[in-house]
Amino acid sequence: MKFCTMESRIVVFLLSSILLLGQSKPAVSQRDVVKQLLPGGSIPKEIRVKPAQRDSIVKKLQSARKSSDEELAQQGAFLLAALDEDYERNRDYLLHVMAGCNFPQIRNGCDDMTGFYLIYLWKHGHSEILALLIKTSIGSYNAAGSEGTSGFFAEVVEQSPDKFLEALSTLPVATQKKACGFAGSSGGGGLGAKGLALARKRLKEIDGELALRCLREIEQANRPDK
Repeated sequence: MKFCTMESRIVVFLLSSILLLGQSKPAVSQRDVVKQLLPGGSIPKEIRVKPAQRDSIVKKLQSARKSSDEELAQQGAFLLAALDEDYERNRDYLLHVMAGCNFPQIRNGCDDMTGFYLIYLWKHGHSEILALLIKTSIGSYNAAGSEGTSGFFAEVVEQSPDKFLEALSTLPVATQKKACGFAGSSGGGGLGAKGLALARKRLKEIDGELALRCLREIEQANRPDK
């Protein structure tokens, strides 16, 4: 009888040990996954995951996307879009968030990083983002975010003016003017002499009504009295 009791205790002990061993490695949370992919909250040059880990990471990001924490939800949506998981839905969510910066009392969880998430998607092959970003960002009340996006637009005008004009061509004239002025201000500091000279040269080379209209707005934004 004593032997049976001792044997039972050993079995219970072994089972408890197995359970503890199984729990010794804490589960990776959705927030942990986001932190790993966005170290320090910054965006790496490339967002990649190992094929063997992709399914589990995507599931964590989908949970993050549904979070009531607006920052975590936005980060989840961005990472899913960057990984081409339900791309359009997650892109549209980011645009919805971006539109929240167009109110004095910022809404939708829009923050300094929202524009940079969309810029990353554009730089990684999603050309439609540029027109959508122009449309949703030029009325921003977020100073830091606005500086980042206007600086990006200035960079595109200098380096790829044809792409900037192509995006503008889908928008109303009033929005085109505002966007070119926004790009010309480059975060409030203007393009600077070198940037303005380059933008002027390239837009004049393209010529056409849209290019010259945009140039006028850029030059206006860079007037010394501005």
